[in-house]
Amino acid sequence: MLSKKIIALGMLVVTSNTWAAMCPVTVENDLLLTPTGEVKVDKAQDKLRIDQNGRVFVNGDELDLTQEQKLAIEKYQQQVASYMPSVIDFADKGIAAANDFVNEIENSFDAEGSFDSVKNKIDEYGVTAKQKFYKGKDLVLEHDFFKEVDTTWKSDFEVMIQSLDKELFASVFNSLSDKMQNGELNFSELQQQFSEVQTSIKAKMSEHSKEIKEDAQELCDSAKEIAEEEKTLHQLIPELQPYPVFTI
Repeated sequence: MLSKKIIALGMLVVTSNTWAAMCPVTVENDLLLTPTGEVKVDKAQDKLRIDQNGRVFVNGDELDLTQEQKLAIEKYQQQVASYMPSVIDFADKGIAAANDFVNEIENSFDAEGSFDSVKNKIDEYGVTAKQKFYKGKDLVLEHDFFKEVDTTWKSDFEVMIQSLDKELFASVFNSLSDKMQNGELNFSELQQQFSEVQTSIKAKMSEHSKEIKEDAQELCDSAKEIAEEEKTLHQLIPELQPYPVFTI
């Protein structure tokens, strides 16, 4: 069904094809980034914390670092601080793509305002998705994140598709019914409009699919870089080895 394809691609951010199937990275422990720039790794009762000044604490005890170790910590901290917001930006692009497809339908049928309920529903799902990345004011990447995308997130995605599909169908039906009742549209014209919309949407789907896959690959590559940096970091500072985050 056309509406399912539109919304499904627009929300590609939560499909397994975008994440787990293409990226061999595992998130071993919860990773938190605070508004002040602290990096925290939570592992059961143990905790690793890197404060905004690059000082490292393991279970509350500060490590005495060499200059080389401090530089490695600084690089790792910068990578994490850059990576986590980029994951949320990626999610935002998925929401934007979904809205773009709905706007295309709305414009094609000259039905401004008829799809507001669908747009609101997409925005609601967008807010819910982004909430998965927050713990209070902290940004969080939970352990087994990529596996969660392939299981829990996939299930949530399918429920969302069913709901949006009903909303979109109802909006299209109501809009076309009004036009036919007012004599603005006959059946032949309706068929032509559907044909034109499908052609336009197909082009947009191809464009967005390429962009989203490229963005997903960049996120995966960044995660791989952080995983490699972690290996170096753990070699320089053995005390950090029990607190892995990104592993390949």
